[in-house]
Amino acid sequence: MEQPFEVGPAGRRIRGVLALPEGGGRSPCVILSHGLISSKESAKYAALSEAFRAAGIAACRFDYAGCGESDGRIEETTLSGRVGSLDAVFERALSHPSVDAGRVGLLGSSFGGCTSLVKAANDKRVRCVSLWATPHTIEKKEETVSEVEFSDALYTDFARYDLLAEAEKVSYAFVVHGDRDEVVPYGEGKAIYRHLQKPKKFELIKGGDHILSAPSRRARAISLSLDWFRRFLHP
Repeated sequence: MEQPFEVGPAGRRIRGVLALPEGGGRSPCVILSHGLISSKESAKYAALSEAFRAAGIAACRFDYAGCGESDGRIEETTLSGRVGSLDAVFERALSHPSVDAGRVGLLGSSFGGCTSLVKAANDKRVRCVSLWATPHTIEKKEETVSEVEFSDALYTDFARYDLLAEAEKVSYAFVVHGDRDEVVPYGEGKAIYRHLQKPKKFELIKGGDHILSAPSRRARAISLSLDWFRRFLHP
């Protein structure tokens, strides 16, 4: 069962969907954070949501400002803004009567991984986290990977964060990266992994690109992440 929700005031509403397992009762929950120019309805996040729900774990996916169904302008994206949105969605998920507030994890990919890392570092209610294709640095380049022209605020705001220092506050983390990631070199994921506290795990997906577009590689990442959350979201 999927339940739509929204948080925030008019004009700045963040919209999402909570996918609940069958059978009722209170279940663990994983909040899914998409990348810079993605949305909650991407094939990857739809597959993650269904896999978690089928395994008895609620999956909360949502659109950051300017993406999908949410209000706002994507050009004005900043990491601080997205952390604020994740904070609001996190509180909404924890308040749902079908979610066990003591068993909540985060999964984020690319810029969504950065957001999840900052949240996990600063909120001890996060039990565990999975970071896919996550950078710890970003640079403004002449060439772009999309048609979106982000404001300089994206880069100046990001520079305020030391994501490797944030990683040192995080444990129970599973890092996934493709060895053919054309956007974020897998060395970035390895650097994050080295700074995390134990328990932790790193998985290099052979042949995997940035979005793990090959079905077999994406399925492997989903399966391994699901195993991680099953292990650490137990009662």
